[in-house]
Amino acid sequence: MIAMRTILCPVDFSDATARQAALAANLSRLFGARFVLHHNLAGLAPGAGVGWMWSADRPFTSKEAVQERLESLAHATAPGLDVAVSVTQGPAAMAVLGVCDSCNADLVVLSTHNAPIEEHTSLTEQVLERANRSVLALHDACIEPGALCFDLSSGHRQVTLVPTNLSPTAQDAVDFAFELARTLPLDLHLLHVMPRGHKAALQEHMADADRALRALIPADLTGSTQVHVCEGDPIDGITQAATDLHAACIVMGEHTRAPIRRWLSRDTSQGVLHKAPCPVWYVPGQRAA
Repeated sequence: MIAMRTILCPVDFSDATARQAALAANLSRLFGARFVLHHNLAGLAPGAGVGWMWSADRPFTSKEAVQERLESLAHATAPGLDVAVSVTQGPAAMAVLGVCDSCNADLVVLSTHNAPIEEHTSLTEQVLERANRSVLALHDACIEPGALCFDLSSGHRQVTLVPTNLSPTAQDAVDFAFELARTLPLDLHLLHVMPRGHKAALQEHMADADRALRALIPADLTGSTQVHVCEGDPIDGITQAATDLHAACIVMGEHTRAPIRRWLSRDTSQGVLHKAPCPVWYVPGQRAA
């Protein structure tokens, strides 16, 4: 069972903030988790693209004014919840990591603004590499046509795509998705994308991958889990599957832990984050830590 005791939501007061906070509040209710709203007062140059901590139309203001705005946001998006607010000042990444540590967050809900990755070091990357916490990354509403929301009373089930390369490190994210499906109303779709190859050998390998995916499914989730195997580029395969399935969320492993290889630079995770039509829930690999 997933222990979700504290959910941290760093916001920037952009147009995406209300949607981001509402989702974090929704998850806090479902898991009975403490909900922490955070804003960092950091003077970043326009064009820095760090959407989590900076908004072009927001003037720099006092900590008291920001705290009042956070409390207003909590009242609007998380009625009935006991929400803690945190205001910090300084480098954005260090501030979020510090609040992560101080509140011992199990999940960080972030909102991306589709900035070119060359312009900044991803805060998402730093939280994963240095804090070893799950991160749920949302895009702007214009990129995500549907709203991710878990409503246990409505009976509505959310389609969740779970890509895996069938490695031991990827298994952590798969196991996490299975546990989510035992708590939230999810229909899981396991996906393995194979590199293109000789047709005869590829068909055999695809059949092996299909069997391997089916072997992962726990007995209690066979009725709500499907498997898919395709060939091609992993990024294109994952994002196309998410589009075709009208996925509400992608759950995947972060894949890279070594600091010399930036997690959001040239690998599958970066491509999926920037091309996905839905939120991406990244799960740090315990086996690789």
